[in-house]
Amino acid sequence: MFQRMDFDEFHRSHVPAQLAAGNGRLAGRSTLHPIAFRLTDGRAYTFAALDGDIEVRPGDDAPTVVELDAAAWSDFVQEAHTAFGLLYAGAVRFPRGDFGALDAWEPVLRAVFHGRPLYDPAAVADVELARTFTLDDDPAELASFLGTTGFLHVREVFTAEEIATVSAEVERFRRQATPDDGHSWWARNADGEDVCCRLIYTSLESATLGRLAGADQLHRLAALAGTPLTPVVDRLDGVSVVIKHPAVVEGLSDLPWHRDCGLGGHPVLCPALNMGVQLDEATAENGQLHFLAGSHLSSCGPPARGDDSLPVLAVDTRPGDVTVHFGHVLHAAPPPLSPTAGRRALYVGFVSPDLFDVIGPGQGYNDVLFTASADGHVASVDERLANTTG
Repeated sequence: MFQRMDFDEFHRSHVPAQLAAGNGRLAGRSTLHPIAFRLTDGRAYTFAALDGDIEVRPGDDAPTVVELDAAAWSDFVQEAHTAFGLLYAGAVRFPRGDFGALDAWEPVLRAVFHGRPLYDPAAVADVELARTFTLDDDPAELASFLGTTGFLHVREVFTAEEIATVSAEVERFRRQATPDDGHSWWARNADGEDVCCRLIYTSLESATLGRLAGADQLHRLAALAGTPLTPVVDRLDGVSVVIKHPAVVEGLSDLPWHRDCGLGGHPVLCPALNMGVQLDEATAENGQLHFLAGSHLSSCGPPARGDDSLPVLAVDTRPGDVTVHFGHVLHAAPPPLSPTAGRRALYVGFVSPDLFDVIGPGQGYNDVLFTASADGHVASVDERLANTTG
């Protein structure tokens, strides 16, 4: 569905038209230094902030130069690949500047390219973010909260017996997992041990876990999206399990701020809902989920470290609870504070039926994470950054 775009026509015609329509002002009063996109054949254009708007001009006279080929640039413009998607695919270099500048500019560029405004925390200023629900609550209230914040915490969706059955099956998969099996992600802890941090496509091999994708409770929650969504089991990692470990020093176990469409594919993947069935208690001690409320409706980067002014919620859950979030909402799973505690959560994704015509069985955007990895080890962002300069 992503057609190759013409580099010069885009910058000479499309972008000026978008700016004339006010998309540059949607990007806010940016103070970012100029950034240039340069193809491998030397053609280049620079974006700069100017008086509360954005301008584009020929050339690469900018502190940061993003160099990539025409196909990768076209994919980036259309969100087939994001900045992080390009990074993990090894499709981008920085002759000047670094990846941090591209990451900071991307929300501004999405406002310019797609008319998606920058994040405004005022939209959730009057919302009680820590509110929780049950399936017995008014569905209209759940839908309103989800639509406003981008997430829900629903208590006691599954019984202790149901969770015990699922947990036992997850542990069976974890014992069988090996770094080269193609159905697991691996990291390394401070003791030098390889640890399994994610199981994928579990529903294809387990009737017990496969049944969760058809659970009435989850389908009732998926209906809150207000658009038809269907569970996905044979692509996009299927029914997966996130396994948090303490003291991970190498690999992508502790996820930084991200969107589920954060590697690319937003026009294909969204809207989507991800259901997190909590198998263990989740607290700060074992690396709980954090959400930036309302961020699913906008373009924005991650909250700055130490910035307590934004509406970020850390979600405390119990086994049997379910977290629900739109794929486009910013969320994170920081490292456990405890040197010994971890947790597990099983995820079932619900997507538009149209996605099945675009992404085939066994395919998913997370596959790009293994571009430069071997034996199931997924590199962290810092590890990938080492290969992008110069």
